[in-house]
Amino acid sequence: MPRQVDHAARIAAVEDAVIAIAADAGFDAVTIRAVAKRVGASTSVVTHYVGSREELLCNTVRRELDSRRAEAETAASGLDSKAALRAVVEWAVLSPSERTHRFWLALVLSAAGQPTLREELNRFNRWWTRRIEELLREAGSADPASETDLITLFVDGIVVSGFDAGQAWTPQRRTRLLDAVWATLSI
Repeated sequence: MPRQVDHAARIAAVEDAVIAIAADAGFDAVTIRAVAKRVGASTSVVTHYVGSREELLCNTVRRELDSRRAEAETAASGLDSKAALRAVVEWAVLSPSERTHRFWLALVLSAAGQPTLREELNRFNRWWTRRIEELLREAGSADPASETDLITLFVDGIVVSGFDAGQAWTPQRRTRLLDAVWATLSI
């Protein structure tokens, strides 16, 4: 009798391997062979679920970014615009794990040379910009576009600073800086 395979679990394992490899070594290290080795399978097992490396990257990055977006929306759910804005930004600065931040940095660094990654990153960034501007507008911002840029710069800076310093800044340090941003924006 043939062995039963949980296809959803297998796809999730393959995509989790992509995320782990990208977070540890960057997207250039993500190959069908490396993913197969990481999940303990042959390359034919991986290619059974995806037709190419590009498809593998697209599916995985889309799943990961959609998951991050859903987390942010959950953090903001049911809150007024100011509280929702704070919740989304605090989620971005305080919630993700170091591995998530390493994945994000790998994505940003690789997007310039890999169109599939660029497309997915652009898709997420369009959502982020629209969402933050919308919340700022609802909160009474006089200049939501500039304030969105400031918030985005702050969030990206927090992620990068952890790598520049050799380790992520503590939540307390991040919170102090976040309070300074809120004071600047009068939120």
